[in-house]
Order: sequence, then structure tokens, then C-alpha cells
Amino acid sequence: MHKIVRRIINHKYTSIDPHMIVEGSILTFDCYIKRFDDFVIIIESGTLITSDLAHKVRQNDKLYITLDDKEAFHSYQKIHGLQEEKIIAIEEITLQSVLPQVMKLPEKFDAAPNAFKKIELVYHMSALLMEAIFNEENEHLPLSAVEKCIHFMVEAIEWSELAIMPNLLQLMPDEYTTHHHSTNVAFFSVVLGKSIGLPKVELNQLAYAALLHDIGKIRIDQALLLKPSSLDEEEFNLIQTHSEVGVEILQKNGVTTPKILDAVLYHHEKLDGQGYPKGLRGKQIPKFARIIGICDVFDALTARRTYRVNYSSYEALLLMKQQMAHQFDEHYSDTFIRLLASKEF
Repeated sequence: MHKIVRRIINHKYTSIDPHMIVEGSILTFDCYIKRFDDFVIIIESGTLITSDLAHKVRQNDKLYITLDDKEAFHSYQKIHGLQEEKIIAIEEITLQSVLPQVMKLPEKFDAAPNAFKKIELVYHMSALLMEAIFNEENEHLPLSAVEKCIHFMVEAIEWSELAIMPNLLQLMPDEYTTHHHSTNVAFFSVVLGKSIGLPKVELNQLAYAALLHDIGKIRIDQALLLKPSSLDEEEFNLIQTHSEVGVEILQKNGVTTPKILDAVLYHHEKLDGQGYPKGLRGKQIPKFARIIGICDVFDALTARRTYRVNYSSYEALLLMKQQMAHQFDEHYSDTFIRLLASKEF
């Protein structure tokens, strides 16, 4: 298979039969595969389909094209004598489609047969909600749905007697997306918060801040967030604004809890003063921000990106402990490491 060229967002897609790709032909449209909840381009328009490439393509159950390429696909079918396939759009993940599912979370949670299924349910529902929020780029946030996911996130983790971290890692895709990253950081933060003895009211506030810690990225061009190469200084400075923008968006939605707002604002601060936006040091950084900051970095390191492979959990923790130790609260980072290393929560 040709290496992944790029990820394209904000398109509508439809599936096609991989056997529609003809050996010896030159594609007149881009082809995608679905990796977790993202569509990733694997063959660009203009590519010659060799016998080896055709064989590899047909090993996929489905390929996808964008609806913008439907005419090019139909023309390709006619040129190569293929039976025409009807093009049907895949349903977009929108708040309109997701919110009714979130509202049914209480009864689904109660019906889940065991602790792992409860965690799995809340994880997928939270990720789905965050995907819809980021897809729509609407700064009017569905806070009642967010709060419902947060409530059951804390309930699932408090209720469980499982080794939480290994079970969570099973649910988390390797490929980076903003909505999965937000969900991962929220779950990690609650597990860490519970382990250090935070009361339930603070666990809920921590989960709230962690799930929405990157909400300011709604205002940043997705092409920049997914850029497959290094950022220049201007681009890096723009991305750094997301923590301050996130607070602005939350305040606009009526969120006033100082601990939540401070956690979103300062989650990129480092104990050595090399973070942003204020360059805070040590205990100047609020507790929730220090917790979220550790979880944020760990998840970022272990997620596969377009420009690099991902670290294993062990490699990420080793890097954080040996080369980044001056950036993190030692008590929180050591606790986090123990949670990932131990068989019991």
C-alpha cells in the first residue's frame, strides 16, 4: 500500500467496492480508508494502479471516496466497463445525531452488564460527543450533554474495581484525533485524580476541564492542527492561543467555575517556567492544570501522528521521567506511572 499521504477533514464520504479499482488504470479520484473515526487518504488521484497495489487495495473490506469525486468515479466506471454503483453519503457525525444518544446514557449505563462495559460505553459516547462538537465548530456548546458524559465518566471510574489503566488503553485508538485526545485526557485525569484522593465534586470539575481542555482549537484551522511537518514560529504561536481561546469560549457559554477555567488556561504550563501562556512555575500552576498537563503529554506521545510514529506507553513514561521530569509535578507523575505499571488500580 502506498504510504499515507494526508488526512482530509470536513468532506462527505461514501464507500466503494475495492474490486472497482482496476489494475493498469490511472485513478481520477482520491481513495481513502477509515481508520477509527477518521478518513485517511491512501491513494492519490493520478496514481497508476500496479498489480501489487491492486492486490493490496483489495485486501480492504471497503474503500471510500468523497462525494465531490462521485462524477469522476462514475466516469472511471464507464471507461473501464464496470457496473455503475449508486453513491450514498455516509451519515455525518453531528450534534443533532449524537445528542439523543447522549440523553439515553443513564439507562444504557444501568443496563451495561459489567464495569468494563460501563467504561467502554461512556468512553465511546464522550468521544462521539466531542467529535460532533469539533466537526460543527460551533462555539455554542451542548453543556448539558457534556455534563452528562462527565457524570457517568466519574461514576464508571469510581464504581469500577478493575485495573483501570490497562482497560482504558484497550479502548483508545493509536491514531491521533482531537476528539479522542480530549476523551483520553479526561479519563486519564479522573483516574489520576481518584488515585490522589480528590473528592467527587473535584473529580467532576477535573473531568469537565480535561474533556474541554482543547476546546479553543475549534477556532484553529484543522489543516494547521494536522500539518504533517514542523510548525513555523507564527503557526506555533497561533496554536498556543488555544488555551486562552478555550477559556473565552467556556465563559461565553456561562462556565464560571475558577478551577475549571484555570485548568483549561494553564494546562500547558511547566514547573520549570517554560510553558505557556504565562510561564508559571511550580505550585503557581493550579492542581488541575498540573494533572491534565501530565495526561495531555502522555496521550500526545503515545498517539500516532502524520509526521511521526507513536511511542509505546513504556517509552513515553521513560521520556517523561528522564527528560521531562523538570516539567511535571513529581508526585502526580510518579502516581501516574504506578497506575500504568500496576495490575491493580
